[in-house]
Amino acid sequence: MKVNKVVIAAAGEGTRMLHLTTNKSKHLINVRKKPFLSYLLDNLFLAGYRDLILVVGYKEELIGEFLNKYSPPLKSLRKSQYNIEMVSQYDMLGSKKEMYGTACPLMCVEKSVKKNHFVYLNGDNLYSVRDLKLMNINGKYNYIAGIYHKNPHKYGVLVSEKGFLKEIIEKSNKFVGNIINIGLYKFTPEVFEKLKDLKKSSRGEYEITDVINMLARAKKVKVCRVKDFWLDFGNPADIIRLSYFLKSIKKFTKLFGRHSGFHVLRSGSRDLAKKVKEFLGRGQVVVSPTDTLYGLIADATNDQAVERIFNIKQRDKSKPITIFVNSIAEAKKLAIIDEKQEDFLGEVWPGKITVVLKRKQRSGLSKKLFGKKETIALRIPDHKIISEILSKFKKPLTGTSANLSGKGSITKISDIIDQFNGQEAKPDLIIDAGNLPASSSSIIIDLTKKKPEILRP
Repeated sequence: MKVNKVVIAAAGEGTRMLHLTTNKSKHLINVRKKPFLSYLLDNLFLAGYRDLILVVGYKEELIGEFLNKYSPPLKSLRKSQYNIEMVSQYDMLGSKKEMYGTACPLMCVEKSVKKNHFVYLNGDNLYSVRDLKLMNINGKYNYIAGIYHKNPHKYGVLVSEKGFLKEIIEKSNKFVGNIINIGLYKFTPEVFEKLKDLKKSSRGEYEITDVINMLARAKKVKVCRVKDFWLDFGNPADIIRLSYFLKSIKKFTKLFGRHSGFHVLRSGSRDLAKKVKEFLGRGQVVVSPTDTLYGLIADATNDQAVERIFNIKQRDKSKPITIFVNSIAEAKKLAIIDEKQEDFLGEVWPGKITVVLKRKQRSGLSKKLFGKKETIALRIPDHKIISEILSKFKKPLTGTSANLSGKGSITKISDIIDQFNGQEAKPDLIIDAGNLPASSSSIIIDLTKKKPEILRP
């Protein structure tokens, strides 16, 4: 059976829109001479939904006036074939001083929804027709839509396992994933039972994410990745962004970035090492130039960050990964180094030589780096950017090349960007140092034998 009902949360004032919402809600702010809300409703009708419920509050009479004039974008659709209902959150729950939070609109629609499955979405977000159709899933499960984002720490991140949502983690300083919550859901009537158990959050609000987490703990929520886009309409700059988007996708991507999943920073950017440190500190992965090739760097003490390196590179997890260090003193904390070996390292480091040594068992490094080997590969790269990052971060970093396993090494920045643009698992930041000089990978010398052995010339 098709899901036909859609609940749209449109009760908020939109204070981040500043003076623009003094006399009307943000949903009615014009973009290219049309209220934002009209674009959202148009896409819902084009996606096949015919029974819409708007939960309103702030300046609700103006939304009512808008709906009286609104017509769906389908000329063949008669008024008897669709329904748009308004439900007043203020009438049912009182003003936001009395009850406030993202779950409040949901509290107002149980009688209107009855026992139907329904799509629920934020009225200040724009979704594509195709992605709205994706949420038309009947079945016994609830669904939450997510999208890959380059700044996941600013949003609620969807932590999932085998397609089921485990938890939504809000604005974590620690990296927990790249798939964020975009305020688009499909609910079964079971959600209203969970609402009865909802308490105020630590922020003193009734949060829809708390309801979803309750359902997730009962393994009742699946994650659905949207295929197109998600545009938030929350502050004045979003009016410009949306205007360009509606006018021309090409112009929009040129102005607001063509990289859907990662940052690109110029190597000469101010405070580069400080910015990279923030990414690494959250457990994220960075592409950096080195004295040989572009490499994938991450916190070598962080299991999750190391796991992501293997996934991004598509590397066999039994193959060890080289570690970048900042000094011989740091190397001695990770590996057993005798006096002769230390003298040798003093001659060849920093530089394009990686050495294999016997590793110390309690080094603090992630054990995922080594497979079953009792050895460790170390290097001090001779490159200003990596040196500054190592100095700033004060921890060892992974030092593997940025090409996918089995593919050729990469020195051109355009090849790096093109390679990861098409990948599902991708780095979070790319440092653009232009095209690097032609180079091969570092020489690898095994110092664990009686005689040093060159493993890679």
